[in-house]
Order: sequence, then structure tokens, then C-alpha cells
Amino acid sequence: MIQHGSPPFLECSSRGDRRFSALYAEVNGRSIEVQYQSAKVFADGSTGLPWRKAKGRRAVNAEEVAALYLRLWDQYIDENPHLLEILRQASGLSDQFGQPGRVCQATELWRIRNSR
Repeated sequence: MIQHGSPPFLECSSRGDRRFSALYAEVNGRSIEVQYQSAKVFADGSTGLPWRKAKGRRAVNAEEVAALYLRLWDQYIDENPHLLEILRQASGLSDQFGQPGRVCQATELWRIRNSR
């Protein structure tokens, strides 16, 4: 679990507010999760995998896809500016599926909340 700020936490996952879940938040007609996972390139050269097959696997282009993840969340909030106020009203954000060392929707949304 990843948490930023203080309780009560706004859960940013498919088990919380789905507007802040990478599985449901769409940019360019596809979810952020699908775009992020399909952009991964693996050591055997495979890429473009369905999100369930790519999720949890380390990519050789990890820095590149982490930067993509960040840009997709920025674009999502740019396209849905009303959601920024919801983030600002939250004292904290959490992602119960978040793991240290991996991209995290709560982390990106906390960054956006505090930088705009």
C-alpha cells in the first residue's frame, strides 16, 4: 500500500474512486493502465502485451514507461480539470495495490495535487 498525506485517504484504485484508477481513467480512448502496460518492452523483445500479461513484469524500458505514466496522468487531469479540486480537497491519497519502487496512481495524483 502507498499513502501520501494524512487520513482520511482518498483511495485511488479500482477499489476506491474509479475516476482516479489507472484501470478506468482514459486518455486517447484507452485506459492509462492499458497504455502503460502495452508500452513495456521486455528482455525477450516482446511488447504490446495485454495489461494482465505485462503487469508486474519488469521492463527493459522502465524509465521510459514511467515517464509515459506520468504524462498520461497529467493529460488526464488536464482533460478533466474538475477532478483537480477533488484532489485538492483530499487530505491524503492512497493506493492499496501500490508497491514501493513501481509507478503508482496515488503518487502521481499527489504530485499533480501539490504542483498545480
